[in-house]
Amino acid sequence: MDIEHLKVKYIPKIIGSGINTVGLVAPDKAVSIALDIFRTPRKGRVESYQRKFLKKFKYVELSFDNMPVATYDNGKSGQKILLCHGWESNSYRWRKLYRELNKQNYNIILLDAPAHGASGSDRFDGKIYGGFINAAFEHYQPEVLIGHSVGAYSAIYAMSIYKPASIRKVVILASPDKFMDISDRYFNMIGLSSKLRKKYYTKVESMFGKPANYYNAADFAKDIKVEGIIIHDKDDTVNLYYEAEAIHKSWPKSKLISTSGLGHSLQDESVYDLVLDYVM
Repeated sequence: MDIEHLKVKYIPKIIGSGINTVGLVAPDKAVSIALDIFRTPRKGRVESYQRKFLKKFKYVELSFDNMPVATYDNGKSGQKILLCHGWESNSYRWRKLYRELNKQNYNIILLDAPAHGASGSDRFDGKIYGGFINAAFEHYQPEVLIGHSVGAYSAIYAMSIYKPASIRKVVILASPDKFMDISDRYFNMIGLSSKLRKKYYTKVESMFGKPANYYNAADFAKDIKVEGIIIHDKDDTVNLYYEAEAIHKSWPKSKLISTSGLGHSLQDESVYDLVLDYVM
């Protein structure tokens, strides 16, 4: 067992133990710490080796709630396609799919999530990301929306809340469904006490104005009036396959496409072919 494996296995439990200890004397403080850790990506800012790819695009900075929203535009004249990456990533993650899409005349727009890439905010959540996505809706008027992981979740949220008139097709890759399920996985990973878990959800409702069980992709998907495809791998251990099934069941105009052996990233030629066939 190497040092990196030990870090992955034991550091979350050490952090959780510390939060639980703080919770014995200052539960509100402990919950704030737990929520800050949950909303703070450890990586995802632009690395030096990623800049060569991003320089292919015109950088356009938009704004949401006084936060800079980083977007990248390839400047072509064809149909506009907006791509939204997932957790601890940035627009660089789309380089392989972009290579295929760019063979056509598509106007490709990449978007950096809150607290990721070159975008603003020091915290991340799907509600803010949805606002970032809507800033891109308003500026670019894209016809196709593609999202991966929490980028897909936030895309569904944005479609439900902002109802963009320009979007006619949506591609959802490996999306989670319920915010509470995502949170519970985090709680289990760090070993958060049951008392603090309850206070955590009270804090979430206070911060976001809705109870935690409101933030379900499957419920938001009921409001999507355009067609879409949902691609999800049966071996995805990050966001589980039943989550894709729930979203598909709620979204009348969706088609669920299953893959196997590709895992969560879905970075594979077979997936790129599916996306290309669909957006044409």
